[in-house]
Amino acid sequence: MTNEGPVRDLDAVDHALLTAVQRDGRATLAELADAIQLSVSATRARLRGLEQNRTITAYAARVDAEALGYPLRAVVRMKVHGSLYDKVASVLDRRPQIVRCLRVTGESCYLMEIVATGMKDLEAITSDLARIGSITTDLVYEIVADKPTPPLPRAGDYVA
Repeated sequence: MTNEGPVRDLDAVDHALLTAVQRDGRATLAELADAIQLSVSATRARLRGLEQNRTITAYAARVDAEALGYPLRAVVRMKVHGSLYDKVASVLDRRPQIVRCLRVTGESCYLMEIVATGMKDLEAITSDLARIGSITTDLVYEIVADKPTPPLPRAGDYVA
């Protein structure tokens, strides 16, 4: 796991701020302050604290891959043996179309999300991966859910 160091306890205001920032990463400090009912200076301090403890790791735009010329999306499961693990990083460096790569437990070693300009592009990428390990490729029909990280539930928030 990638949990490094103790996790800072987040209070209800921190959770509200994180929700607001994930909803609109371009919101001004004044808009965020209004959303969480704090002053601008207090909101700035909260935001800075969340950045410093790496609760907020980046601000980024969500871009439609199809609008950039990548109408095809695929999920690749990959099994790699021994010393070939190091070669995965080199493929990731060469292939920016691999937009997400997760090292996982189970039968596969990696789970990757790929965007491609078409089948030939996808074939070239998966051929690179197949030189390292065995792969299974699934085409994506539709992204059904793509949500931000939710706040941790507090007592009484969720019913089992």
